[in-house]
Amino acid sequence: MKEEEIRPKAILDQYLKLSAEDGAKLDKNLFQECVCQACGGTRKETKFEKHGYTYKMCLDCHSLFCSPRPTPDQISSLYFNSPSSTFWSNVFFPSVRDARREKLFKPKAKKIANLIKEKGLAVKTVCDIGAGHGLFLEELQKEIPGLSLFAVEPDSTSAEVCRSKGIETLVSTAEDAKVWRNKFDLVLCSEVVEHVHNVKNFVSSVHSLVRSGGHYLITGLGYDGFDILTLQDKSKAVSPPHHLNFLSVEGFNKLFILLGARSVEVWTPGQLDVDIVINSGIENEFIRVLKARGDSVVREFQEFLARNQLSSHTWILVQK
Repeated sequence: MKEEEIRPKAILDQYLKLSAEDGAKLDKNLFQECVCQACGGTRKETKFEKHGYTYKMCLDCHSLFCSPRPTPDQISSLYFNSPSSTFWSNVFFPSVRDARREKLFKPKAKKIANLIKEKGLAVKTVCDIGAGHGLFLEELQKEIPGLSLFAVEPDSTSAEVCRSKGIETLVSTAEDAKVWRNKFDLVLCSEVVEHVHNVKNFVSSVHSLVRSGGHYLITGLGYDGFDILTLQDKSKAVSPPHHLNFLSVEGFNKLFILLGARSVEVWTPGQLDVDIVINSGIENEFIRVLKARGDSVVREFQEFLARNQLSSHTWILVQK
């Protein structure tokens, strides 16, 4: 898989331009300082600034996070009333919907179905947090027929699309979905954790939706990934005010242990780190040599990153 297939450069760059403009409009006098979003540590140092937003690294678990950051109300307004979010919904996502179904959702559904089988998980009820139009749940149902599907989706239009597909849907955020506490065998949450104001509060809400002994799987961007470590503020993944949190592998482990999880597994099955770095326009001697080695070496290097928790695409499986 290549990044261009799921994030075409021209459309991505336009979205990032709108995001930066939206970020510049927020009243920074309201922004709030925060502790490490993984371990709660207060020892931190500034790593870089981007578009007027400061990113700091925790000196205890080495997670990256934006501080000071927009308030919860500012973030909510950003996602429901901003040009960048409108562009994402009306232009970006429709243009890549089919490609993402084939390249992302179908393979992910197969991986999760295999994971459930390999670990012998008793899964009959599945809830997707931030389900969008329910594309992923559709693919998971194909892999595991007979599942009872549920969705938590804050956008009412997207929620109606989910309902039209037979998915029981709650128009809500995870934090406000209290009516579904202790309900599900498996809760899924894809690429949300990097967006939220308070990571601990968010994952606590996800945790609360799972029955005792059940599991939840969170996927998102991690700071230990080769592309983000290499590119730092030049990484397009670091896109304030949307992407605020990039937890390290150590940080993810500490976060869920603090929540009282029975078990935590972290792995990084990413495929795009090297492709992103090579096509970033950033040149150094390592990138030059890596490109010169050819496609087979590039592929093997990406596989090495994935095996050793060095890809930015991070999966965390937690048992309650």
